Amino acid sequence: MRRHWQPGQHIASIGPTGEGKTTYNVGLLGVRKFVMALDPKGKDETLSSSGYARVTSLPPLGGWPKLLYRWKQDGRTWEDLFRRIDAGQPASVIVGGDARNAQEDQRLVKLMGEAIAYARHSRGWTLYVDEFELLSSQRMFRLGPPVERMLISARHARTSIVTSFQAAAWVSKHATRQARFAVMYPTGDRKMITAVAESMGRDWRQLAEAVDELPKFFCLVIPRGKNGGPMMLVSAPKVG
Repeated sequence: MRRHWQPGQHIASIGPTGEGKTTYNVGLLGVRKFVMALDPKGKDETLSSSGYARVTSLPPLGGWPKLLYRWKQDGRTWEDLFRRIDAGQPASVIVGGDARNAQEDQRLVKLMGEAIAYARHSRGWTLYVDEFELLSSQRMFRLGPPVERMLISARHARTSIVTSFQAAAWVSKHATRQARFAVMYPTGDRKMITAVAESMGRDWRQLAEAVDELPKFFCLVIPRGKNGGPMMLVSAPKVG
């Protein structure tokens, strides 16, 4: 993936809960230099085990040298991240706080919206959207449109987006239609398999046969198009 996944290309990760999506995605994100992971669930354990710095606020665009952001919330963390970026070193950050009551839920929704806007305008990030269904649902966070806009238009900014969700039927079709690769996990849901196959330009019968043979905690990486290359069987090591 380090060789084939180019900046500006997106990935959709689809499968039932408990099948290891976050574990695989953390490993996948390790091939990228600058990663911003959105945690709308509220301190997801697997994501927290990644070793990424965690913040609950976003800096102003322009960076710490101009605006002395280090004196504000999460300032030391962002200052360290900016120093790493300036030095050409990897920088990875989780954006997300607690979600234990209604007040914290409201703050988390606002924070997710700010993070999406920051990633879009600052450019160059690989943005990981964990539980895209939660983030995009009109009954929950209602932040689908800005992510969809990035999926469609972020290529020129070399911004890649990795979306993770449980079923293709419950999120915007842009997540798979704009993806260069899809990743599927064991499932017997033929509607889900058919939807992913159609979006990725693959024969659904061949995809179903491959998914049916997946062992637990293995996934199938699906390049776009019948000429996009072979599907690949992958197992990710445990995070942390």
